[in-house]
Amino acid sequence: MQYVKNEWIKMWSQKNAWIMLGILLALLAFVTGMNKYYSVDSATKEDRIEANEKWIAHYNEMLNEEGLADEDKQYYNDEIAMTEYRIAQDLPSFDAMSFSDHMELSISITIMIIGIFTVVIAAGIVSSEFGTGTIKMLLTRPVSRWKILLSKLVTSILYGATLLASGLIFSYILGIILFNTDSAVTLSVMNGQVIEETVNTPFMEMILYSVGSILMTILFAFMIGTIFGSSTLAVSLSLFILLMGSTATMFIAKYDFAKYVWFANDLSFYAPGSMPLIEGLTFTFSLIVNIVYAIVFLAITFIYFIKRDVTA
Repeated sequence: MQYVKNEWIKMWSQKNAWIMLGILLALLAFVTGMNKYYSVDSATKEDRIEANEKWIAHYNEMLNEEGLADEDKQYYNDEIAMTEYRIAQDLPSFDAMSFSDHMELSISITIMIIGIFTVVIAAGIVSSEFGTGTIKMLLTRPVSRWKILLSKLVTSILYGATLLASGLIFSYILGIILFNTDSAVTLSVMNGQVIEETVNTPFMEMILYSVGSILMTILFAFMIGTIFGSSTLAVSLSLFILLMGSTATMFIAKYDFAKYVWFANDLSFYAPGSMPLIEGLTFTFSLIVNIVYAIVFLAITFIYFIKRDVTA
């Protein structure tokens, strides 16, 4: 734990760690502010009624158009019925930004930014030591090399966890302040009756699947940064996989070997609302593939670091 503490203090003594945290929070504040500014106002009952009545007027206007098909007439009549239900139940209009919408968007932004920033940290936490020559001083201590390397890896992961917690807490507070925290609902019409259902967005599943994907990218960036001693190369390759992995997977999906490629088994593909890009893949298979690659990445990283000559 002492080695991790030392690395933790060393990392936060650098400006870039604070700058990246600041960028994350500033981006979340900016996007949330824009959504609040441009979203339909639903702060009061009068605002909610006004917004819904505008939609009723729009639907009636569409119904008055000549040559409208029977299916379209039914659609607009259903929309009017659901909007009238919203007024009767004091619900915001369907296009109003809800707390759930805000949190879903904030989580997506947070995960994306964390993926980029933690790759930068993981890629540079070892390579920077070789670049400045401070690794020689570090290895002169009576400490096993693997403990030094492990402390750097744990610190990189902890930094990502800190960004994640900060982003989620900050977004939650902003959501409570700026948006209606009532549960989001979805409406439908069945047999002339409006049916209301509560929308349960699986936030935790979204986070867990995405974190698994980011963790693998961290291990890859950590490996490249350790082997080549170049944070630029590690960041470039890792960000390419992080941002272009889906595109690359589509190009190789027709080949049999594709299902054994690490980024083709990205765990974020199994998050709610997503699906694997290669037909036949299952979460269990992808999880096993990721575990195998993680073991390989870690084995290569630690073996190379332990045997590497740093006396020159």
